[in-house]
Amino acid sequence: MIINAIFFLLEITILNDDADLNNSISLVLFGLSITGLLSMRKIGAAFTTVIPTYAFSFNAFNVIYFPETRVLNGATSILNAIAIAFMFKGIFSGRFR
Repeated sequence: MIINAIFFLLEITILNDDADLNNSISLVLFGLSITGLLSMRKIGAAFTTVIPTYAFSFNAFNVIYFPETRVLNGATSILNAIAIAFMFKGIFSGRFR
């Protein structure tokens, strides 16, 4: 989650993509999902699973339609897919109360 937040922060600041509202929304949502994950409750885990799914779809769209951002969005898509799989594994194994 922290790596995703850093990637979106890089997109907003260094890559000058602050006009895209999805980057700002994703940055805020990842901040909230980190808090949800730290709570170790089922609702926090569910919220933390939904946010990477949203970011994965957003990044996959960018990889397909904007070739100039393929490297960063491709890396973020792979990280989000791993995070989604990890969260589902944790939810179904009963790790969260």
